[in-house]
Amino acid sequence: MANDFETGGDYVASNGNIKGYTFDIPDYTDEILLLDQGEDHRKVIPKLIEKHKPQRLRMLMNHERYKTDASGVPVFHRSFERDVTIDNRINNDYFSEIVDIKTGYFAGKPAAYAYDKQEQNFESISERLTDFLERNRIADVNMETTKYCAIGGYSARLLYIDTMGKERMMYIPGHQAILLNEDGNIIETKYAVRYYGKEGNYVIHFYDGLRRYKYQQDGSELKLLEENIHAFKLCPLFGYPNNEELMGDPDKVLGLIDAIDRTVSDVNSEIEAFRLAYLLFLGASVDQEQIDNMRKSGAISIPGMSGEKIDARFLEKNLNDSAIENHLNRLHDNIYRFSGTPDLADEAFSGTQSGESLKFKLFGLETKAARFEQKFKAADTRMFEVMSTKWALENLAMNPYKVFAEFKRNFPQNLVNEADIQQKLKGLVSDQTRLGLASFVDDVEYELELMEQEKDAIDPLDLDEETEVLEGETDAVV
Repeated sequence: MANDFETGGDYVASNGNIKGYTFDIPDYTDEILLLDQGEDHRKVIPKLIEKHKPQRLRMLMNHERYKTDASGVPVFHRSFERDVTIDNRINNDYFSEIVDIKTGYFAGKPAAYAYDKQEQNFESISERLTDFLERNRIADVNMETTKYCAIGGYSARLLYIDTMGKERMMYIPGHQAILLNEDGNIIETKYAVRYYGKEGNYVIHFYDGLRRYKYQQDGSELKLLEENIHAFKLCPLFGYPNNEELMGDPDKVLGLIDAIDRTVSDVNSEIEAFRLAYLLFLGASVDQEQIDNMRKSGAISIPGMSGEKIDARFLEKNLNDSAIENHLNRLHDNIYRFSGTPDLADEAFSGTQSGESLKFKLFGLETKAARFEQKFKAADTRMFEVMSTKWALENLAMNPYKVFAEFKRNFPQNLVNEADIQQKLKGLVSDQTRLGLASFVDDVEYELELMEQEKDAIDPLDLDEETEVLEGETDAVV
């Protein structure tokens, strides 16, 4: 999947402050009205890009920070009002950990998709749906979509037809996507723009409910390169929001992360500066030759001056390491607490805790993942709405609201405990309900089919013969 990322942009000022760092969601109402009225896209698109710029800048900054690129980590651009001899700059990568833990927890296990058996054309739709999802490596697409949502606040997905006439999908990072709807809902898009490349020379794709337009930007001019029908009856570029505010997972704790970076950097610089502490001579005159000899031999002979007492000592500062440690621990705990991320270095994750107790430690992460799951499922439904318009042209009627997705958390399970629960529930609830509670069963319908096949594979005659053998063995023992 070719996603073009812009690097090396002017994202950070010389003093380390972020330019244009805002969480405001742009209001595109005026531009949507112009498009509804048939205004030339080439007049509207530059206005959309200009409004999207602050949001794009923030998401690009977050992505550079996720990669720990020098352009994205504020501590690497730190400056001081005075000159300092040692200025170490250390990044503590909490940002990527917050993103990766959420991504792995939510999308680490492939989601299971199924079509309602009660619907017409169940067999043909199920087969077509399975082919579509497998062809597009849905597990990988879901993983990357989740990652970009966690980084920047939203991601996007594009449906298109490849050169073989097959339905394809690709994920689009949020900084490349402008998603338009009157009510601000980025899932049910009316119009959408994808743009990438260098500022002032973007390649731009514009989508509506029928057509795709491709433009090449040259300064303030847009040159139309392509115009074609995209084969769907709805806009095929739509969003996957991380939350209603379109904020990334680490956004609320960026200040805490930066505080740790500054403190660790300063302490590290101070410790290293101790190696260059001044050696103070009292009552003696020492020239450079004697100092050089001291460095070589580790000892020095100091002649006294006027009978004064001679003393030599290091002039250094003392660090209050307890205060620093308490400060760092407080910042560390608050980062995990306010981002809803578990600290995997906690003793609770040492392997001695039960699965149920660990779930309490993961409550913040689970709350965040549950909220994101609802947004993700809503966007998936939009994907199937768009896809159904294309299949309808082939006389294949699919109800997009009867495609169900099941997401299972990527969490270490106590299989012995689960097996015990499965055994106790047998006969009390249906097999479908019982198997649906098992973390090791990804597709309940498929598992039920396998169970039926195993039952059919058992020959009743074999059972009778086995019974006779057992009875014969019993008689022999008697």
